[in-house]
Amino acid sequence: MKWFGWVTAAVVVCALSVASANVIDPKVNKDAAKLRKDIGKQGAKYVFCLVKAATKCEAAGVDSTVECLLTTGAVTYEMTPGKATEKFQAAIAKCDQKYNPSKKGTDYVGIGCPGDCDLAPGVQECANISPAYEATVESTTLSTAAKVQLGGLATLINVACSLDMIGMSNSDPARIECVRQNAATLTAYGQGLFKCVGKCENDFKNKKGNGGPTNGPNCLAADAGADPNFNTCDSAALANAQAKQGNLSPSNAANLLPAVRSAINVATNGLYNRFDPTQVDPAASPCGNCGNNTREGAEECDGTDDAACSGLCHADCTCP
Repeated sequence: MKWFGWVTAAVVVCALSVASANVIDPKVNKDAAKLRKDIGKQGAKYVFCLVKAATKCEAAGVDSTVECLLTTGAVTYEMTPGKATEKFQAAIAKCDQKYNPSKKGTDYVGIGCPGDCDLAPGVQECANISPAYEATVESTTLSTAAKVQLGGLATLINVACSLDMIGMSNSDPARIECVRQNAATLTAYGQGLFKCVGKCENDFKNKKGNGGPTNGPNCLAADAGADPNFNTCDSAALANAQAKQGNLSPSNAANLLPAVRSAINVATNGLYNRFDPTQVDPAASPCGNCGNNTREGAEECDGTDDAACSGLCHADCTCP
């Protein structure tokens, strides 16, 4: 196919149920604020690096299905792996090599220990930014990882086009163009929305959404609590994307636009609006690992280490 879709940031989700908000004021902790901001930017760049790699590969495809698989590096339109496969895999590797979340520092605890390091129920925070957290971002198996979600969303764009073009097969030129155009519009919108969120979440002067001082929904797209300044930026991002790439088809507008917004909201919210595990028990390890029978960080309990709720510890290390 001659297209590729967009989905979430390369930051994975972690939301803890404790009271202290992890608001990082650059006037108080300049280094942590700079680190978190850089991780957000790098996450967005990483996602769109993968999108670019897939887009180039898909340009030689023969239908509207996903033919260049980010999770495996396989190119299905090449019966025998050749130049297209080599270029595609090299492009993916280049994206991975460029992504360096510890570039601006290594204070993983200071930014709230974002990330979930396994597929088990509950949040098992990573031990550090690199390589633990970085590995979750570049994963080919975690459901929250960009390589996994990009393929899934790309498939949904094709499904949406099929609903708008009843009777047309995957190989029909018009169907291929529908998917290509809608994916291009969603990609452009995603890039614009990422910038809006970044500006809003790092704003402490109430000019871009004022998301800096709060863990509220100021910077969540299409949320009732979003700041008016952020909404203006969001609306402009969508308008600019459609002006440059074309309007979304009815089914893509109804189904994929909310999906893209939700993906960005979840990913960026997990990085910027987390709760602060260091305020729960200063003597504990802030970056705990749920499931090791040792209560750490923000965990209320952990298996047999369950003094707070003896015998009732949930699999996500919380008490009833």
